[in-house]
Amino acid sequence: MQYVFALLIAFLLTLPVHTAVASSESETPPLRLAFLSDLHFIAPELTDNGSLFMQLLENGDGKVTRYINEITDAFIEQVLADPADAVILQGDLTFNGAVQSHLALAEKLRRLTDAGIPVFVIPGNHDVYNTNAARFAGDAFERVPSATSALFRDIWSAFGYDQASACDPASLSYVLDLTPDIRLLMVDTNTENNIGVLTDATLDWIRAQLEAAQSDGRRVVAISHQTLLTHNAMFTAGFQMTGAEKLAALYAAGPVLCNISGHMHIQHISVTKSGLPEIVVSSAAVAPCQYGLVSLSQDGMEYHTEVIDVSSWAARHGIDDPELNDFARYALAFFTATTLRKSLSAADDTQASLQSRLIYLANLNAAYFRGNLTGFTASDPVFLELTQEPGFWALYLKSIEPDLSRNFTTFQYTFGGNAN
Repeated sequence: MQYVFALLIAFLLTLPVHTAVASSESETPPLRLAFLSDLHFIAPELTDNGSLFMQLLENGDGKVTRYINEITDAFIEQVLADPADAVILQGDLTFNGAVQSHLALAEKLRRLTDAGIPVFVIPGNHDVYNTNAARFAGDAFERVPSATSALFRDIWSAFGYDQASACDPASLSYVLDLTPDIRLLMVDTNTENNIGVLTDATLDWIRAQLEAAQSDGRRVVAISHQTLLTHNAMFTAGFQMTGAEKLAALYAAGPVLCNISGHMHIQHISVTKSGLPEIVVSSAAVAPCQYGLVSLSQDGMEYHTEVIDVSSWAARHGIDDPELNDFARYALAFFTATTLRKSLSAADDTQASLQSRLIYLANLNAAYFRGNLTGFTASDPVFLELTQEPGFWALYLKSIEPDLSRNFTTFQYTFGGNAN
């Protein structure tokens, strides 16, 4: 089994890397927003990248957290070189909610605010009251303080809360005006004892904010960590916020243009029957380590993903590290390796077709997280074989079948009209 696994990893490292292609250029829009989702940043002093920490990563969901410090710095320099009107982090800012990680990330992001690019944040389920906050050293760990809601607001006061025109007393939700026409609604559903739950108190507060926006002639861009819509039939509980139906009804009746969320780590887009789009931005810590760019005009919106160019950042800073110097390949190989580990644990390595089946599965899973499945169809022979077998992977592949051949890395939408 280990020999087969080693051969597969070696083969994957030789595969070409395909990154997302940005949407075509158009007229400069009045508002450009960058979205960095599910960064899962950990302060450098909280890990030595030792055996325990790397074991967690290698048996996790494919996050290249070993290099999260470098990914963050590369993202910041990329935005400084190609500025957005604002940068928004829609939750899971930190790996495990450690206070030190919040402080270290806020200090890094001040490079953007010092350059005149505002940054706005809300917490995710990893960011507050996290009992797993820890420092890792070798094969051991020790608990460290995790942020409370009050401390989160204090640390991130200059990243949305101080600029807010209204804050929800029952959560870390707030609103602020981006322009005289566009209002940002940051919805927090991760307060203590209510992780992923939209409470009645917060729902009432949102209703009041939408009524105020309507009265003020503002259009609203809504942000959440957990999703508003169902993006995969297998992943609803724990992924879609509890109370989403009530919130979607409010949005359909109000001046809401779209909802931007994260949490799933998958790049995906869905549109409600009423025409409200939700963009789920993939995790910046998972290959291809990308972020989202939304351009808002009076008539519509455009969206595309941008890959964080870590290798160019490393070259500019004279860093000689083989993984950083060819980071796209490293991140993809790390992600597919996690898929293969989970697959091999239940596989029969005497099957003659094992290698081709596992490589297909790993590539399809990477494409799904990236958000571009144009190279896959339900008629692929291996897809047909895998979906006929019992177990998790057959169910998982069937759940993503509606998305095969689709590309969610680009999106255009005319307000009151059509999406494509």
